[in-house]
Amino acid sequence: MEKLFEKQLKESKPLDENIIKKLKIKTYFNNDEKQIGDVILYAMLMGNVIEKEGAIPELPLSLITLNEKHFDLFEYEQHYQNSEIPVIKFKIN
Repeated sequence: MEKLFEKQLKESKPLDENIIKKLKIKTYFNNDEKQIGDVILYAMLMGNVIEKEGAIPELPLSLITLNEKHFDLFEYEQHYQNSEIPVIKFKIN
């Protein structure tokens, strides 16, 4: 997972107290608090395909924030390997 986020990890600065104070959303996708020293990463989280009769199936994608501590919760979605923002999905245990 780290390779997917290599560019974001290199270009983003870790959070400091001043930045945290200015953030409107102070939690990640799973409600973990953003903390000093975290590097906020962005990804598209793939949801379940929505199929409606007579319509093209919809693939819901949601923009989420996460950090390196969350990598073990996800896996890369191979179909979107050329996407600028990594497309990920929850690991199925």
